[in-house]
Amino acid sequence: MDIELLSFGKCCFCEELLGQHEVGKHLAKHLVSMEKAEIGKSTKQYYHIIVDAEEMFLHMLVDGNAKMKVIDNYLKAIWLDCCGHLSNFNHKNFKISMSDKIADIFEPKVKINHDYDFGSTTRVALKAAKSYSLYFKETVVLLSRNEPLELICDTCKNKPAVCICCVCMYDKPSFFCEKCASHHEESCPDFQDYANMPVVNSPRMGVCGYEGGSIDKERDGVYNQ
Repeated sequence: MDIELLSFGKCCFCEELLGQHEVGKHLAKHLVSMEKAEIGKSTKQYYHIIVDAEEMFLHMLVDGNAKMKVIDNYLKAIWLDCCGHLSNFNHKNFKISMSDKIADIFEPKVKINHDYDFGSTTRVALKAAKSYSLYFKETVVLLSRNEPLELICDTCKNKPAVCICCVCMYDKPSFFCEKCASHHEESCPDFQDYANMPVVNSPRMGVCGYEGGSIDKERDGVYNQ
């Protein structure tokens, strides 16, 4: 994104609101304490995986015995899937299959990319922070996600933007509140036809037919002043 924005996320354990670069260390304190409490119990190895797309981020715990396809499906459900496009993981030094075990890929500090849609590609970066011996029923646990970004209407400079013009977004101001969107519609026939897309909390915003995810919908909408 071209706008410099401040990004914050809530801890899933205590709901403290933290800056993007503070979330990881904060979560690690909780996870270390939880791991100590689980000593002697039946646990699984979970990997703390951080997904970054500039100001947008996810922190997840994922069962190390699960396959990479699990992460692929999760990213599509929360951030990416619009029309069933193909996707893959990639690393500059080795190949990654969807059937690879997470524990075999995410060694500490390993960074990989995930690409969705090989036409209008959305790329996000993933890295492993640390693994923990824990017990959860879920294969994937969402630890934190950035709150909706403070995207304000480019025209009135006052109200939160609710839509984006996916034609104008590459070379001119393109975020609009409801009132200013109606004015933009008068000068942009494409906006009236197909280019009016909703503001969503996803790096896929404004691309192809993406209108939002199916997971964590309460944080998938518009910034609330």
